[in-house]
Amino acid sequence: MFKDLKVLELSSVLAGPAVGMFFSELGASVLKVENKLTGGDVTRNWKLPIEKENELSAYFSSVNYKKTHVFLDFNSEIDRKELDKLIKSCDIIITNFKSGDEKKFKLDFKSCKKINDHIIYAQITGFKSNTKRVAYDIVLQAETGYISMTGNNKEYAKMPVAFIDVLAAHQIKEGILTALILQNQEKKPYKVSTTLEETAIASLMNQSSNYLMANHQSKPMGTLHPNIAPYGEIVTTIDNKELILAIGTDHQFENFSKIISLDISIVKKFKTNPKRVKKRIELLDALKEKIKSISSQYLLSSCLKKNIPIGEINSIKKVLESKLAKEMVLEEKINNQLTKRIKTVAFNLTS
Repeated sequence: MFKDLKVLELSSVLAGPAVGMFFSELGASVLKVENKLTGGDVTRNWKLPIEKENELSAYFSSVNYKKTHVFLDFNSEIDRKELDKLIKSCDIIITNFKSGDEKKFKLDFKSCKKINDHIIYAQITGFKSNTKRVAYDIVLQAETGYISMTGNNKEYAKMPVAFIDVLAAHQIKEGILTALILQNQEKKPYKVSTTLEETAIASLMNQSSNYLMANHQSKPMGTLHPNIAPYGEIVTTIDNKELILAIGTDHQFENFSKIISLDISIVKKFKTNPKRVKKRIELLDALKEKIKSISSQYLLSSCLKKNIPIGEINSIKKVLESKLAKEMVLEEKINNQLTKRIKTVAFNLTS
């Protein structure tokens, strides 16, 4: 759908390249400019211990699909002329320079729109509250409240992927798409910008409202939910399968109680969600006692019939070997090396 769109990616690591890949998946021509003095995008060398030194990293491959790669030195007069030609001929520029570098290299919005008067300039930076700070996802997770709510009382945990980068990429995609719509009305330059810090705070959702409206500060709860129970509770079946519960309504709890033959006195005691949240430990003990003698197949199939949310705790191996995941794998040879990643576009558009 974007086969005539030209995107110039002046970004590295995850957030910016994820935006570029979004457009490449949808048919746009994406040209990624990498720093020739440093060997290109730093993630080319973010490798697992088992990856070979002379091969492209899986990390880099995850968000750099269907792109043309060029290596330039922004301080070189010859390379700069080449870059200006690329700016003039593209529709969108994606940047994530360190604070001040965009002006140092004369690649800020003001400079770029002088070269291309209908450019959409997308900028991702790190901290809004202190632009000079170096921003990495784990630091943002810590400073915007996420890590204070993860893990358990003994040990914190981080989200297993750089989710704040991923969410920032979504913010920028939405901004670019909005600018493209506006350009249908008037062909003029637009700047779309966000920071990892703003993105992280904007994504706190119900946790932010819990504090703003009820002065509630969530503590590390592992998989549990502060507002719902049993939601995130993990139970083990007779065949040693770990299942996670996500019961969000009183009706679901009533039906679930019947499936596991929960004592009627306990059902009455925990009839409403507020009661279940207040005494969730006592409730979980009662559920575990019943479920430890029930097979996973019976419990899962019974819940499915009654539309009760429950799921297995699967390994990533099991997930990626599923039929659905295999259908979402994108393969591409880069420098004669077969690379694989899961597609980032997970929507279907029909008419």
